[in-house]
Amino acid sequence: HASTQQLLSNISEDGNSNDDDGKLSLLTLCHWMESTSDNTSSSIKNPNGILAETLLDALKEGNESASEKICAIRKKTRDRKREIAEERRNKALKGMSAFGPMTGSSAASSASAGASSSTDNRSASMFASVFGGLSSSLMPSSAQPRTRASSAKSAEAAQPAKPAWMAEMEALDDEKGVTCAVCQEGRTFQPSELLGLYAYMKKVTIAAAQGGATGDIDGTVMLLSLPMSLPRSSVEAWFRKARVAANALEGSAHAITAMSAANSTSSGSSGRSNHFITTVSAGNAIHCSCHSKAKAADRNHPKAPKSEWEGASLRNSRVTCNVILPLVSTKTSSVPLMSVENALADVNNVMANTLGVRPKSTLWGCLHDIRFLLLRMAYGEALNADCGGGSSSSNFLLALYQLYTADMFAANAEHDESPEVSKHARNLSYGFLLGEDIVDLPTFDRNLNSRSKRLERGVAESAPMAALCSILFYNVEDETGSGTKKGKCLSPTGKAPSPTRQWEVNKDKFLAGLIRCAGHRHSLGLTDSGCATSKGLSAGRKNVEKTRSFADWRKDDIRSQHKTAMIDDYGQALRPMITLYAVFDQLSREFVVNDDDESTEATSERLAARLESCYKAGDIEELLQVAEIAMSRDLICKYFEKGCTS
Repeated sequence: HASTQQLLSNISEDGNSNDDDGKLSLLTLCHWMESTSDNTSSSIKNPNGILAETLLDALKEGNESASEKICAIRKKTRDRKREIAEERRNKALKGMSAFGPMTGSSAASSASAGASSSTDNRSASMFASVFGGLSSSLMPSSAQPRTRASSAKSAEAAQPAKPAWMAEMEALDDEKGVTCAVCQEGRTFQPSELLGLYAYMKKVTIAAAQGGATGDIDGTVMLLSLPMSLPRSSVEAWFRKARVAANALEGSAHAITAMSAANSTSSGSSGRSNHFITTVSAGNAIHCSCHSKAKAADRNHPKAPKSEWEGASLRNSRVTCNVILPLVSTKTSSVPLMSVENALADVNNVMANTLGVRPKSTLWGCLHDIRFLLLRMAYGEALNADCGGGSSSSNFLLALYQLYTADMFAANAEHDESPEVSKHARNLSYGFLLGEDIVDLPTFDRNLNSRSKRLERGVAESAPMAALCSILFYNVEDETGSGTKKGKCLSPTGKAPSPTRQWEVNKDKFLAGLIRCAGHRHSLGLTDSGCATSKGLSAGRKNVEKTRSFADWRKDDIRSQHKTAMIDDYGQALRPMITLYAVFDQLSREFVVNDDDESTEATSERLAARLESCYKAGDIEELLQVAEIAMSRDLICKYFEKGCTS
């Protein structure tokens, strides 16, 4: 691969460039092509722009010489564009008399006032040219200060006065955080305008017997399978809060459906398929009002009219999109409530049209979407396969803003939806910790009854969602003092996760649940997230494209040739959940609800860096070190095998 990069980049083995100054290189031609796009008015489709950009990114990866060369070419173009913009700006300012000479009576009077001293200045200049440094000694001492004073006055008169609009522009602060792709303004300059992220939303269909049972994923089956009395050695606070969620779910329509599906799955029936939504984004934001204006302008263009999302894809860096996800949080307090409601209604309409049915719960629809996004990244799937763009950092940014939205949905669920929705989500992590504690007891027997089997399977399948809810609702609260009172935020400003948060105190139990989940998914024969794109299907095989940085491990047989299975035998099956654990651990260190835009962007970058380090791990041992897992390898194998039998 390195030799191919050097050949295409025209770089010698010693790292020097072989380009001739008078000839165009392949990199320059690709750089010109990556700035092109489709021409709708002429019915011309040009996919070469994205292909050229992808080729340049591939040549940059892992090759410092090629990366420097490509970055230099792109920088040269940016600098030239900046120079052209500066020239146009200066020309426009001169047209507004911003830098032109001052005219009028004031200028004339200043010129006449300086005429009397012009003779002295000319004589002083003549003496200086003839006698050099001696001129100062030949001139009268009284002439020197007069010359300096007149010179200062003439310079002051020649300097134009600064217009008021320019002084106002210089006093403006720079926009921070996400900005609109049209007006380039964000929350600082337009606090009353609602921002949203361009995103691409698609439907995912997963059979219940293939990890798509909604009741197992969201922990409903697990909560309803918990014992009615407190088991020995279990934490009372966990049991009490888990029972609150279980009692709220008891008798609800969702609980009845979930338990019916669980019983049919355990009896050998494949069960019906469930439909979900998964969303990806390239991280480009826009004001909802700017999008509406741009949509009208695109539709009414006299020469090249465009549809709503055709024009939006151009503003979204040529990445396909079909929805705008509003950035709703406490930061939008200045935004009119009607704008927020309209934006959320538009999202719900897109979801309903995509699914074919209106979602029953906005909170759980959002949480399922986040779970699938994190699961896709944990499996190393290329997120740009759906829409043609979107990096790990931009999709982590999407996940963070979706978590902010989910927190708002949880608060509204107590009033707008059934009471069990909010109690279910907020107490799911407690039910998971209690369930993991029970199934981990030496006296636990999964073959005792069907309730025990459902509990063990529910713990395995609900582990990712329980970890997500723990970080969402309890990341700034003190877990060690949990009891009858709600935990207290240890940070005075609420801007830092608590050192005794639920995840940090119980991360070993969450890790055990994720390992059980890995074993359970392996027993079902699942090798991806279930969100593979439908493009390029042949002979019933899924087209699961991996991201370029995802290291290719040697595919060993999962069954060990020895009596005691070693960790390497389970490496391929463990890899996604160990990666997901590392992502959750980093998210727990960073996440604060409704953080500012700058901190949110920095958090997404650090999450992407952690994910990349997991991708590049060469084997399971290196991945465990990257994820900072100290659990014994035998215990990991034990939890994995229990997950396989759940």
